[in-house]
Amino acid sequence: MIKNHVKRFGYLFVFTFLIISCAGTQLKQKQVADAYKGNPVSDILVIAITGNEHNRRSFEKKFVAHLKAFGVDAVASEEVLAMPADLKLKKETILDTVKQYENDAVIITQLVGKEDMESYTRGGSENRGFYGFYLSGVSYARDPGYSSTKTTVRLQTNLYDVKTEKLIWSGKTKTWARDSKDHVVNDLIKSLITSMHKNKLIAPK
Repeated sequence: MIKNHVKRFGYLFVFTFLIISCAGTQLKQKQVADAYKGNPVSDILVIAITGNEHNRRSFEKKFVAHLKAFGVDAVASEEVLAMPADLKLKKETILDTVKQYENDAVIITQLVGKEDMESYTRGGSENRGFYGFYLSGVSYARDPGYSSTKTTVRLQTNLYDVKTEKLIWSGKTKTWARDSKDHVVNDLIKSLITSMHKNKLIAPK
């Protein structure tokens, strides 16, 4: 239900937005509600669960932009809902908003896992012989080298029907990058939209 997932706004997390050239996204798991018999949705309220307002706005705006490019009307929660200090939107507030903007669905994205793996690299000569090995060791000891971080982020995205408040579709994505400082979510959002479209759950107006 929408209420149960909105209560999880207490999670303090930062979306890791990943550059396509050094990142990849896999839709690891998806669920389509067998009981849903309605028409494809075409007007969506987008909500990102995050304790960071900048990242919330960025993610939601990108999601809305991709949906509109596909032909689906959408609005970001950051544009139409004031986030309370405790980060918990009331159910009635969300329902009043979807009624005002005539949304037929709500899509909510939240973090379900994040892993960082650090590695350290230093150069060194491959010269042969004892002295070559010695020089290689000296070079290795004096080389400051460099470190890098590979970040893996797991997100869950749920699509709900507004009239029934029931789940229509759910997808879990796994996104990784060699450096967590690079921020782009375009490939992630595209994979979600593609899956929902293939399952005939969203359609251009």
